[in-house]
Amino acid sequence: MKFSFELNTDTPMEKIWPFYEDINKWFSWEDDLEDISLNGEFTQNTTGSMTLSGQPSMEFTLVSVVPGKSFTDKTSIPDIGDIYFIHELNKNEQQTFIKHSVEFIPFNRKTTVKDLEFISQIFADVPSSVFSLIEAANG
Repeated sequence: MKFSFELNTDTPMEKIWPFYEDINKWFSWEDDLEDISLNGEFTQNTTGSMTLSGQPSMEFTLVSVVPGKSFTDKTSIPDIGDIYFIHELNKNEQQTFIKHSVEFIPFNRKTTVKDLEFISQIFADVPSSVFSLIEAANG
């Protein structure tokens, strides 16, 4: 199950990418982020942890990083499933096309309506975070 939000902006990709690559800049576009750390460089297979408001600390892995274009991080929830957070930048004529997606893959079972409710809550902040990302990059 996957939810996506897409938006075109006049902000160049080169101004947006640093707000992905430098995790300390995530605070400027992730409203509910309380803490984040990365155990190395912003490259594939690097692990880290983050704490969101009202949630316990969660471990994540950068499963894909294409510098200047995209990255995907994965959080595994024991006995439940994997959540992928996908962030993509592309040129679209004279603009930058931003796409943020959240994908949930349950462990050893089919997707249910409860999964839909769960992933909908996680996705709810994504559109506003894209707008905050653009604002931060233009700041």
